[in-house]
Amino acid sequence: MIAFLLSVKQPVRILSVVLYVLGIMALSLLPPQDLPKIPLFRGADKVIHFMMYFVFSILFCWALRTERHYSRLFFIVVLTIGWGVLMEFIQFSMRMGRSFSWYDISANSLGVLVGIVIYVLVARNSLR
Repeated sequence: MIAFLLSVKQPVRILSVVLYVLGIMALSLLPPQDLPKIPLFRGADKVIHFMMYFVFSILFCWALRTERHYSRLFFIVVLTIGWGVLMEFIQFSMRMGRSFSWYDISANSLGVLVGIVIYVLVARNSLR
């Protein structure tokens, strides 16, 4: 399975990331009343933030072929965490029921870092 994923052509990889980022943007900027009301446990939104950016970082590592170019990891960290911070500032400036949260930024950032570490470990082991 990993070998197949690593064989996917670059344009498909990049398109996957672009579509995912657009999805994050849509979910991040929709007014809260437009989102489905699903009863979850307290703090579930932080788990959701973590998972969204965990997947984002893995897709981005995959798109930029970091299994061959580890030097691109710093760029991915800066861009993905920066995107999360940008979404929080846009939510703050929109004033449509969304609010800025340092906890959301922390969950996003932790998701990015964990995703990158897991991607690197899995890619390194699969290339052996």
